[in-house]
Amino acid sequence: MNRSKPPVVDTSSLLSRFTPFNMLDDAERNRLQAGARPIHAARGELLVQQDDCPRGVYLVLSGRVKCFVLSPSGGEKIVSLAESGCFFGEDAAMLNRPHIVNAQAMTATELLLVPTTLLREAMVSSTAFSVSMAMRLAMANYDLMLTMQVQLQMSGTQRVAHYLTRLAPDDAEHCEIRLDIDKQTIAAQLNLTPETLSRILSQLTRDGMIQPRGRRGMVLNRVSELRSCAAH
Repeated sequence: MNRSKPPVVDTSSLLSRFTPFNMLDDAERNRLQAGARPIHAARGELLVQQDDCPRGVYLVLSGRVKCFVLSPSGGEKIVSLAESGCFFGEDAAMLNRPHIVNAQAMTATELLLVPTTLLREAMVSSTAFSVSMAMRLAMANYDLMLTMQVQLQMSGTQRVAHYLTRLAPDDAEHCEIRLDIDKQTIAAQLNLTPETLSRILSQLTRDGMIQPRGRRGMVLNRVSELRSCAAH
């Protein structure tokens, strides 16, 4: 895998900015920082391929990475998106098993690759760090189960309505939102084709529940009806 030469990155204070690394004392954090490898990924660069042997845990410092699998037809099914402060690859790294997803930078992205051995040593030496790492792993697993529930139990229209209402404030009945990813990526997250997503959005627009505003903007006119649509 070819990469441009990574820029010089000062890691002396990077890890202290992110949970759970901020729970380590200076000596423990310095050991991790000394062994971590800065990576600069260009947009579209493949960071991990399915069946690769793990080298460690990837911490996203800035940018966005999509973790995805390919369907037999070659379509992408997005498992998760990792943004600043998020990990990916921790499941394969901690179990020392091959990666089961691909990971690709969606924008120019800065990362740190933390070797598994150093991560395990930090977990042994710090109870607070170990508990927080366990919580992060549990949350990632919970989010994956929620994703599977949405994709297996909801219709396409329910999935889209559920996605949109999650972007709205809890108490809002009318609000304006902005989609921070393109519709092709949203479709891949929801296990829909882009054409199906477009048809559903058009129907919701005709029903008066949403109103497109520009390329990424959208007005949710009746959030309670969208929530009802997602539930039934």
